[in-house]
Amino acid sequence: MDEKILGNNPLEALWAESEGQLNSTTFRELVRLGKRIDADESRKRRWKGVASAFSIAASLAVVAMGTFTLTRDRYDVSPLSSTRNLVADYNHTSSITLEDGTKVVLNAGSSLLYPEKFTGGNRIVYLTGEGNFDVAKNPDMPFIVKTDFMDVEALGTSFCIQAYPGDQTFRTTLKEGKVRVDVSGGRSYFLDPDMQLVYSPSGKTASVTRVNAEKVMAWVDGFLPFSNASFPEVARALEKRYGVSIRYNAANMRASALNVRFAPEETIDDVLTTLTLLIPDSRYEKDQDGNEYYYYF
Repeated sequence: MDEKILGNNPLEALWAESEGQLNSTTFRELVRLGKRIDADESRKRRWKGVASAFSIAASLAVVAMGTFTLTRDRYDVSPLSSTRNLVADYNHTSSITLEDGTKVVLNAGSSLLYPEKFTGGNRIVYLTGEGNFDVAKNPDMPFIVKTDFMDVEALGTSFCIQAYPGDQTFRTTLKEGKVRVDVSGGRSYFLDPDMQLVYSPSGKTASVTRVNAEKVMAWVDGFLPFSNASFPEVARALEKRYGVSIRYNAANMRASALNVRFAPEETIDDVLTTLTLLIPDSRYEKDQDGNEYYYYF
């Protein structure tokens, strides 16, 4: 695996172009992160390939390396030299309190790259997947979460970001305080509590709507909440939560906006049975091992 990773020319080029001191130690940690995810995936999800298992670490590398120069130019940033990784494996969440007192909870299939100690004029971390942030107040050092398509800046507040690779939309939901969200293309949005920004990378469009932030962030307590979600979005969330594969025919799929919340104790079969009641003329089957599910429309 190491040779394939280290021989990835686009990643090497991004690394070389960055004038910041993102060094070999950082990259070795990303490699180890890839191995850790890959090892866990091989046990839990045999249908998942090596490339998919490493996608979290690779995405973090692209986000961190590709955006570092822009971040350095805009903010007073010290080199991201001593880094740590927090990983939430499939079917689990992970939490940590950073050295500044900020509390972070990661949803299943997510990862956070963060410095051992914040220095310079800002506190910057890199997220792949979904994370809930309860930011420690420090007006002199804004807290910035960077993802593939949007950056979220806060002074001291509570918010949630959903930014899984491959998703059709990226979301930022504010619970309290105020945040600034910068999306691809140079546009900026300011959110008040109970507001959610939804960004579509394919259409490069952004919209802001009012939501119930408590319900959106209910996953922190083990719930699975969905608001105006498409079936592919729900399927991907279920795969991460339960460590299974859900296959369906996109050509036969009918457009639907699903609004539902599943309790922590509900099994994957409970959830899929409920979906068949919400989506008319649909059904599901599973293989003998219970690792693969087939949903029919």
